[in-house]
Amino acid sequence: LWVLVHSGSRGMGQAITRYHTRDARRVSGMACLDAESAAGRAYLSDVAWARTYASENRLAMLRAVELIFNEGFSTETDWITLVHSDHDHVRRENHFGEEFWIHRKGAQPASAGEAGVIPGSMGTPTFHVEGRGCAEALQSCSHGAGRQMSRTAARQSIGVAEFDRQLRGVWFDRRRTVELREEAPEAYKDIESVLRAQKDLVKISRRLQPLLCYKGR
Repeated sequence: LWVLVHSGSRGMGQAITRYHTRDARRVSGMACLDAESAAGRAYLSDVAWARTYASENRLAMLRAVELIFNEGFSTETDWITLVHSDHDHVRRENHFGEEFWIHRKGAQPASAGEAGVIPGSMGTPTFHVEGRGCAEALQSCSHGAGRQMSRTAARQSIGVAEFDRQLRGVWFDRRRTVELREEAPEAYKDIESVLRAQKDLVKISRRLQPLLCYKGR
């Protein structure tokens, strides 16, 4: 039994971006900071803090789940199997013999042998993967199936009965069915197709089927 947690810095990342964008200059319509400047170093320091905050946030939730299972079922947690990956970061990396700032947004690292997690949706499989270190993709892969329908479109087109059908076999908080429709499996791309499309980027090491899904408020 595996526990999957998806959470970030809880708004701190956006606040950091807004704060530092004030000092950014515009190049071809994009805001940028010189990494060697005082403003650039301050931004990178804050980003590193936000990543640490997000990591500790996920660990706190995992420990809370661990406590529930330990008390209710006398289970033991194998922490050595932990896979920790984020999909929104900027960091210095070497590619093609040169140093670059790599900004991944909606993508995760996939260097050769690196463990990763690619989830589908509330009602579709999640995959544990191992990176192949594809140079052309900057040793990266997707962080999930990706949406094919906006949250608004999902709420407008997917009814309660259809949502229940798509989540058959998965426990979720039925008191929140109306609001959860934006996370319906139909709102996401087919995870099997997504994995096939990036077979040169990662190889599948484990397929997980959802049993229970809880979305925080």
